[in-house]
Amino acid sequence: MFFLGVFVKSKDDEINKFVETYRMTFPVGREDGIAGMLSVKGIPATVFVAKDGRIIKRHIGVITYEELASNIEAILK
Repeated sequence: MFFLGVFVKSKDDEINKFVETYRMTFPVGREDGIAGMLSVKGIPATVFVAKDGRIIKRHIGVITYEELASNIEAILK
């Protein structure tokens, strides 16, 4: 499992400041078609993808720790 942060309409300095401020330890990048590929229609969004590449669930909006954890647990079963 891995996490990927995707920034939309952000400049490099803005991305770097955000990553530093929130101590993000996972890969991040600029939106370059991935939102369309994953059919993301709003931000923030969380997309849960199975090992085989199938999209299990999309969550648009802020996600709570409990929602994140329960979705991860369901995928790992």
